[in-house]
Amino acid sequence: MWRDRRVIVTGGTAGFGLVLARRLARDGARVLIVGRSPDGVRRALETCDRAGEATSALHGITADLGRAGEGNRVAGESLRLLGGIDDVFCCVGRSGRAKILDAGDDLLREYLTANLFAATELTRAVADDVAAARGHLVYIGSLAGKIVMPFLGPYSVAKSALAAFTDAVRLELAPRGAHVLLVSSGPIARAADDPAAERAATRYLEEAAAAGLPAQATAPGGTTSLSQLDPDMLVSRVFDACRRRTAELVVPRKVGLLAGLIEWFPDGGRRWLARVAR
Repeated sequence: MWRDRRVIVTGGTAGFGLVLARRLARDGARVLIVGRSPDGVRRALETCDRAGEATSALHGITADLGRAGEGNRVAGESLRLLGGIDDVFCCVGRSGRAKILDAGDDLLREYLTANLFAATELTRAVADDVAAARGHLVYIGSLAGKIVMPFLGPYSVAKSALAAFTDAVRLELAPRGAHVLLVSSGPIARAADDPAAERAATRYLEEAAAAGLPAQATAPGGTTSLSQLDPDMLVSRVFDACRRRTAELVVPRKVGLLAGLIEWFPDGGRRWLARVAR
């Protein structure tokens, strides 16, 4: 379904975004990887080259999508490098560990910039093209956008905002032919050759130590340990959701059921969640 599609992948230089971009290229798409740093873009393309993958289908550009004008520039570069825009995967995000009452407005703005505003201008810039192509707009959210866990407060605020933005975009673009998908997933494992794997292994430890948080705050699900998802499995699930043009993909599904329980039984569901979170 991706052969000859022209696809933008933001946050595509490491983590799940890079796994996704590589799979798209292997499936015949022409892919524009967007990263914040030139070194990150270079390392991502070198990783693909070392793996013997068709790097001719992959292009990379540097852009800080949290800054005004960058989303429009990325859309323009896609027109220049790929000849058009059919599909967009917004994988930019920032997780972290902090107490919400210790998080100043500047920190909250950082989370919102990375998880929400990195997608807003680009969405406006590509909306007409994606709708005309009956393409896919996919936003990588988080279970944290559905359920608030201890020490994930700022991240949950930002991912909840992204979820609301995605719903609003769907209301306006779905009638015009575009498919808009929110992916609400648990923590995702890093690929063995991920260029940022070494840094990812220590960043929560450093944040927790600086904020005086308990050791269990560094677990993948905050104080509730969740098994990390296999990125290749998640890509397959995302592609299947695109094929079926569903509105949201929640992985693992049992957490989606818990979120539904909290919606239907707000007090009881939250009391149960508080016990689990301890």
